[in-house]
Amino acid sequence: MKIFNNTSISNSLKIASNAKYYIEIHHRDDFSELNEFIAKKNLPILVIGEGTNLVLPDFFEGIAVKPMFNHINYDNALNIVSVGSSVNWNSLVKEMVNNNIYGYENLSSIPGSVGAAPIQNIGAYGQEVSKLIMSVDCYDYKTGKFVNLTNDDCDFRYRDSIFKNNTLIIYNINFITNHKNNFNHEYESIKRYITKHEVNINSLKLKDASLMITNIRNSTLPDPSSIPNVGSFFKNSIMKIDDIKTNKFLLNQLILWDIDSMYVKVGSARLIELIKNEIQKHENVTIYENHSLVLVTNGKATQSEVLNFAEDIKEKVFEVFNISLEIEPTVIVN
Repeated sequence: MKIFNNTSISNSLKIASNAKYYIEIHHRDDFSELNEFIAKKNLPILVIGEGTNLVLPDFFEGIAVKPMFNHINYDNALNIVSVGSSVNWNSLVKEMVNNNIYGYENLSSIPGSVGAAPIQNIGAYGQEVSKLIMSVDCYDYKTGKFVNLTNDDCDFRYRDSIFKNNTLIIYNINFITNHKNNFNHEYESIKRYITKHEVNINSLKLKDASLMITNIRNSTLPDPSSIPNVGSFFKNSIMKIDDIKTNKFLLNQLILWDIDSMYVKVGSARLIELIKNEIQKHENVTIYENHSLVLVTNGKATQSEVLNFAEDIKEKVFEVFNISLEIEPTVIVN
């Protein structure tokens, strides 16, 4: 275990954020020492991966914990691969694709670490990581015990799981390697790409499918290494269709997915696209030109600037559509 004082926390919004204590966990045996340190200091805990889904304060008055587990171990008898939480997610996808393991290709090029994937139940183009997880190995820093959670134990939901707002540190995830050998290309943007580029889906190889997803993603979403962002900033809302205000825009101008006879999921990107010209401009934060769900900074923004801009968007969307947007990334407060 390595302990650092007043150390910066890397994050994809490029907020200049420091933690009072910054701890790296390199071995399973380090967790007991971590437990003692946490009990002694009695401070808030923040578990971090690559910081691609965090809106950080300028200074975190607590202990930032970074697991450093980089293993990838196959168990062919159980049809699983055990992966360390600090492995880069896209590196894992490439590993799966190179080994001709299906199910991961639609999640290509999502930034962040493997350990962060189940927390948010990351998903894209019709696939969610919850469909690929057998179990998750954690350490509970409050009880000092190791915990193995099955897929059902994780309580996966849309962009949510049991791992939010608790005392579990993920250090290993067991993924399935026997997913059905077929492509999921029913998502609308995939269909458009296939038509535009005249892709023969009958001869599509796994690597080709992964590259196609990467191309689709790169056409609309900015690379956080060059343009500071945390991906989609707001979730899609689920609500009664009759409660949507249509004074200014009609329902057929929105993107709606039917849930049942009463409820729909509303595409938040379209809502923001329709009202973004009415949002007051901010100096260091703006809406990404190619995707209205993405807020980008110039690398100089503070947490308050990002959240104030997001609040302006939420207020305008509620005023126009009677729809409450929910922030998708994790906002860290002291």
